[in-house]
Amino acid sequence: MAACILFIDSDHAKFFNLNPGKMESSELKKHDVKHHTTGEKNDEHEKHFFHEVAGHLKNATEILIVGPGLAKAKFKTHLETHHHQDLAKKIVGVETVDHPTDPQIVAAGKKFFKGYDLFH
Repeated sequence: MAACILFIDSDHAKFFNLNPGKMESSELKKHDVKHHTTGEKNDEHEKHFFHEVAGHLKNATEILIVGPGLAKAKFKTHLETHHHQDLAKKIVGVETVDHPTDPQIVAAGKKFFKGYDLFH
């Protein structure tokens, strides 16, 4: 079981699973739509993407959500309302960050989780 930093925006999600002494990362890209979508179709693509992201978080013990725009708040709301309440309870923070590098995301997550005594 690991604490997880989730970086999410409207196009992709990056997962940084933090275990004491070890870090694993992975990425999930939102499936591209070949034509412009609006309204319900766009909502369905987003909902599908959020379900995929939630599936990648199933083993997380604590979740810190970071990102530059509205996707992080929309994802949190998705967890709270679409059969992922167990994951929603694991969210320990939601932070706005403006397109950091992967090392910056990990550093910010380690600093955040230091309060939980996971890292020294």
